[in-house]
Amino acid sequence: MQRLLAVLTVLLACLLGLPAAASASTPTAPAPIGGGSLLFTSSGARCTAAFAARSGSTGYLIAGPGCSGSFATLIYSGNNVLVGQVTGSTLGYSVIRVTNTIDWQLVGWITTSAGPVHISGSAETSVGGAVCLLSRTTGTRCGTVVAKNQTISYPEGVIYGVTRTNICMEPGAIAFVSGSQAQGVPIGGSGSCSSGGTSFFQPIRGILSAYGLALLTG
Repeated sequence: MQRLLAVLTVLLACLLGLPAAASASTPTAPAPIGGGSLLFTSSGARCTAAFAARSGSTGYLIAGPGCSGSFATLIYSGNNVLVGQVTGSTLGYSVIRVTNTIDWQLVGWITTSAGPVHISGSAETSVGGAVCLLSRTTGTRCGTVVAKNQTISYPEGVIYGVTRTNICMEPGAIAFVSGSQAQGVPIGGSGSCSSGGTSFFQPIRGILSAYGLALLTG
């Protein structure tokens, strides 16, 4: 009966041109953000978050090199919502401090097209060990670690201490993992997934140590 009266009241208000009573709004919960999230700079550069991390109560995203930039470069989501700002950057990766905790909540899993991949640690795989590349476009491709402490050169400079795998890499790469263990941030590669290839990643343990961060798991 009360529901019927409420409906009739709204209809009467509409007929008479009167404003209907405003309904109470429910605050929107923060959206999850973590590995697999697409990120953008204000200039339109794009990168993909590989892992989430923390230092005390402050949250961070560790992303690929596409968003590398000057200190305090602002980072946004695909729908132009502020995420945070770059606090560290190299040719191989970027570290982003999540300053907008009203709209975003860090999560310890990686979002893929096949579902979430939960991360439980960062135990490093040895040479010859199994490793997989998570990608938005090619799904999950697995292979082995071929070599460590490699050096690769780009026109912009040289990247040291990277790990090489026998996994092909194409656009859409998110992160390298071994089971539930985080391995590293994709940097680049050669070849193609139709004919085989090589890929490189920046080991996550070195990044965490360099910035005093703890990997977020979950």
